Amino acid sequence: MAKAYSFCIVAALLALPCLGSTFYIGSDTACFYPLSGSSCTLSSGETSLGIDLAGNPILDYTPDSLFSAPETGGTVELGAFHVVDAILGAEGGTFDLDVTFTEPGGGGNTFVAHTLGLVVLGALGAEITFENPLTQVYNYPGGSFDLTLPSSPILIGSGDTVDLDAVITTISSVPEPASLATIGSALMLLGCVFFRRRTAKSANS
Repeated sequence: MAKAYSFCIVAALLALPCLGSTFYIGSDTACFYPLSGSSCTLSSGETSLGIDLAGNPILDYTPDSLFSAPETGGTVELGAFHVVDAILGAEGGTFDLDVTFTEPGGGGNTFVAHTLGLVVLGALGAEITFENPLTQVYNYPGGSFDLTLPSSPILIGSGDTVDLDAVITTISSVPEPASLATIGSALMLLGCVFFRRRTAKSANS
């Protein structure tokens, strides 16, 4: 009887880690192009805009190789902008961003949101403003969610680095195996407690 109870507890504990498992997994690619251009080639590596007198990029962006969030969604860091210490003159351009999700959905599904941001460079730093719509909806076989970019201009001072954060919001979803395992483990623990109490009560009768 004690062995059965111990087995029940161990099985439940093995399933509990699913509670904080990763549900959303994605990455992004980006690029800049000047006002005189009309497009650029998206890259998973560092991309930049402008050149100072020393030949260094004035503004650059480095995507995160991978970001993730739990089933409840939340804030994710897509990458980071950086402005050189000294900016001479002014320049403008466009920031192009694609966000791809490989999970949820399974089967190698990929969802891409295409967003443009206006970049303005000046003597004090850079300002990036994303164009509407700021929220992109992603549908997958088990439900849907959305990704929202910053609504306020992103200000990067000379010599500063600023993260680009986005918010994932779950719209609807069917419980994934991880969620079902979590529910099952909780029920298993309750069953074990009930079984032990019932056995103890019978033994004392």
